[in-house]
Formats: sequence, structure tokens, C-alpha cells
Amino acid sequence: MSGEIAIRHTASAGVLIKIGRNCIGVDAFSRDPNKLYPDTPAGVKAELLEEIEKGSVGALLFTHHHGDHFCLEDTLEALKRNPELVIISTQEVIGQLRQAAPGYGVLHAVSPEETENIRMQLPGGALEMFNSKHMGEAYAGVQNLTCMLEVGGKRLVLLGDAWPERELFVRIGVWCAEPDALIVPFPVIGLPSSRRGLANALKPAHILALHLPRPEMDAQNWLASAKTVCERAKDGLPMPCFGEELGRVYHL
Repeated sequence: MSGEIAIRHTASAGVLIKIGRNCIGVDAFSRDPNKLYPDTPAGVKAELLEEIEKGSVGALLFTHHHGDHFCLEDTLEALKRNPELVIISTQEVIGQLRQAAPGYGVLHAVSPEETENIRMQLPGGALEMFNSKHMGEAYAGVQNLTCMLEVGGKRLVLLGDAWPERELFVRIGVWCAEPDALIVPFPVIGLPSSRRGLANALKPAHILALHLPRPEMDAQNWLASAKTVCERAKDGLPMPCFGEELGRVYHL
């Protein structure tokens, strides 16, 4: 990836997308209570909070309330640093923030009953998002937002933990069938069945595979298996960049 948009990997599934002087964070602060996935490193968190305090980060978006995508404590600190910070998320996340810090932030909650795309303007870009089913039968009732950003003339898609079914990819394709970047949990491109649905509906220019387990927690070699699937696949999808180094910056 090379060019004008910088995507910094800040957490297990989190990124900070920088376009010129504007930044948008998606799942940028996380702290996994189960310790399966890495948290936002202390140094990266300190830098993010500093950028938020300076006003360089125009908005934070959290795809859902699970700890490996959203950390309440760190987000409250962000609101303390910048009480005018824009935060967009699910009803659960915004409810927690309103209860813990009433009057802080410009908060936007997406209703879990909403079936249409939600469109918003953001500093430096435009956002569309919709409710999508969370991956895994045990979490199928969890509200999860699939996010589609148009920034700097590029289109980026972030799934959160959306269930990688054909209907999801078809719906994204209506917005843009050839996104410039697809930012996804690594099982989305590491499972042949998921790849088939993705490849039939979308032709992304780049794929960034995140949400990798801590190495010591990968006893089943999930990551190695996903890489093997990607290397052997002949479906036209690009070889993804795997987010194995928190803090790394990718350029688009």
C-alpha cells in the first residue's frame, strides 16, 4: 500500500485513518477481558489521546461494545481530553458513555432496529454504516456496525465483527463493488467459504487482515492456517497484509 491515506493499526481490530490533517478512529481503543486479543499498547494509547486533545482526531467510531473493540475507560479519557469529540456507535456503547459522562462529547447512537444505511459527514470524509449480524451463533444478537468510509477520494470498508455471509458482501457491493481497502478480521479471508462470498461480490484493491490472537493464545495455529488459505487461493482476491505489529502504519 502506498499513497496519501495512512492507516495506523492501534488495537486488535482498531485503526486510526489519517487523511491530511484529519483523523478518524475505528475501534481504536480496546481492552479484551478474555486476553485472547492484544489491547491498545500504552504508547499508542498515549499518542492517540494526545492527538484527540489537540483536536486532530475528528471522530471515533466503535463497531460494537465488546472489549476487544471498545474500551470504556480509555474512551472516557478521550472525552475528558476533548469534550467536543464526535463518537458514533451502537446503542449499547453510546448508552454506556452517556451514563458515565453525561454532557460530554457529540454522541450518535445507531438504533439496533435500523434497517437502512445511515449516512453522515465527518471531518475529512463521509460515512455510511448499517447494522450487520455479529459473527458466531453465540453473538448473533449483538448489534454490530459495518462501516463504509469515503476519504481522500478513496473508499474503505470496515466490518467490525460482521458475520461474513454472502448477503453482507452483496450489500457492501451496492455501495462500492471495488473498494480501495477492506479492513477485516482475519477469519473473513482465511475461511474458504467466506472468501467465496467475498470474491463473488467485491473486488477490493487491498485487504488489511486484523483481529489476530495473541501468539501465545493461538495454539490451534489459526493465523498460519489463514495465511496458507490466502496463499493457495485462486479467487482473484489480493494477498492481505496481516496486522501482526501493533502501531504499524499502512499507506493507501
